[in-house]
Amino acid sequence: MKKIIILGGGFCGALAAKKLNVLPDFQVILIDKKNYFEYTPSIHRIIFDSKYHKKIIVPFKNFLKRTRIVTDKLLEVTEKHVKTAKETLNFDYLIVCTGIDYPVFLENKTNVYTLKSGSEATRIGKYICKSKNLLIVGGGLVGTEITGELITKAPKVNVTLVHPKERLLERNPVKASTYAENFLKAHNVKIIFGERVKKHKGKKTYLTDKGKKIVADTALWCAGIRYNPWFMKNKEKFCDERSALKVNNYLQLEGTKNIFVGGDINNVKEEKTAQNAERHAHTIVRNILCLERKETLKKYIPKSAPLVISLGDHNAILTLPNKKVITGRLPALIKHAIEKLVLSEYKTSIITPISKVFAKMVDLFAKKS
Repeated sequence: MKKIIILGGGFCGALAAKKLNVLPDFQVILIDKKNYFEYTPSIHRIIFDSKYHKKIIVPFKNFLKRTRIVTDKLLEVTEKHVKTAKETLNFDYLIVCTGIDYPVFLENKTNVYTLKSGSEATRIGKYICKSKNLLIVGGGLVGTEITGELITKAPKVNVTLVHPKERLLERNPVKASTYAENFLKAHNVKIIFGERVKKHKGKKTYLTDKGKKIVADTALWCAGIRYNPWFMKNKEKFCDERSALKVNNYLQLEGTKNIFVGGDINNVKEEKTAQNAERHAHTIVRNILCLERKETLKKYIPKSAPLVISLGDHNAILTLPNKKVITGRLPALIKHAIEKLVLSEYKTSIITPISKVFAKMVDLFAKKS
């Protein structure tokens, strides 16, 4: 029986484990600091509803009956073994999908927070509820969604959003950017384009690179990511200039045959989304089976996919691969439906890629509208 170790239980790791869990020829070990799968596209909703956290998690033991779950601290990964705080595990195959870091690029981090998990969202919510003035740093996908959530749930809070680009959601169609900007401004959000928050003085004063002063009780940092595979031995051998793990066309770690890398931490040039992480999982599992059967490996081909950006519970933006943009209530309904369907399937043996769920939802609501 071949041993497969999976590092990380997000969209890539959890789905790969679920697919491998039903195959009798493999012993699967999933290593994650949590003992549950978390639907991260909805964690911003927890800020104002801590009970919502229970709705978007599924314990690994509920859908990984044959998989060993390890929550020990990860210490080191080599080409032959994985070392945790309590044991050293050899493997036949390794799947690395540990995700990326969301650091705060300020020396003074007092009252500055990032939203990386449901537990952090619960903690952040306590501070936001006490704030009169709030600063959002970054107007990409995460910053825009969090701002939309805040202004629809806490309309009395004065919100300032600072974004270094000339429009929000700059990697998306202009129509999406315009809609998001108009929506936020209609809810009295002050948006500062073309500037970066560079300094934080004391507890409430922030300065941009152009000298603008902003006063805020609390700041949410939604700008920039950092690849940090600190656990990899000889990581300079496997990382690119950004420290992302280098993979070939089959999602194998460059220079290896039995180590695969999926999710945000690899260097595939595409949007880092849950859909793409799941597509990585499908490709990785398929290629492990190909190796076992001595068949030709299948290439992973990046492609554009639909994307829903929420602006509170009842408004959203849907961007399609053909650059078409749909706004308003319909995309919000689609996003809620996708969340419920994906979570329900993690509670069963059913496996449906989010991309197919998207297609089903878009077709369904298009017929009703």
